[in-house]
Amino acid sequence: MPFGRRPVGRKSAGSAEDGNGWSDAQRLRYWWQAERAQLLQTLALVPDESADDAAADGAWSAVGVAAHRLFWEAEERAAIEEHLGGAVPSLLNFPTKRIDSTNAAAVSSLGARPLPALMRALEDLRVRTATLVERLPDDDLNEPGNPARILLGVALEHDREHRRELEARFGVAAPDD
Repeated sequence: MPFGRRPVGRKSAGSAEDGNGWSDAQRLRYWWQAERAQLLQTLALVPDESADDAAADGAWSAVGVAAHRLFWEAEERAAIEEHLGGAVPSLLNFPTKRIDSTNAAAVSSLGARPLPALMRALEDLRVRTATLVERLPDDDLNEPGNPARILLGVALEHDREHRRELEARFGVAAPDD
């Protein structure tokens, strides 16, 4: 299954079903930012002495998760730039057979940095990416199957997935907004 082809269907705060009338574009932008904020808050709660410890089951350390998301955030940003330029984002056709090796290389190359440095880099890159996301037309984000909608949906689910893994593993949880 190519990148971004899995469904993103979570009923969350701000959904039209809640009666507040938010558009899909508004929900996507909100949760794209909120999930990143919660991931960063969760990373900040990981004990310093555990930040580099990989899990017994082979799961990444907190540093590995931050390195992994930093790599993919850069790829997501490039894909949004492609979309804004009128091209189909190449990331949406990323070959699944290369995901594991790409993830391993990303964690290996970026994972030597301390967790606070990776968190700052994630925050900085998200700020720069947000300027592009604000340029995405609402119509693109409201249209099912649109590449921009897929990219933001997958990115927020990706942050959510890793936040939940960290919460379960370290027994920490970011406070709800």
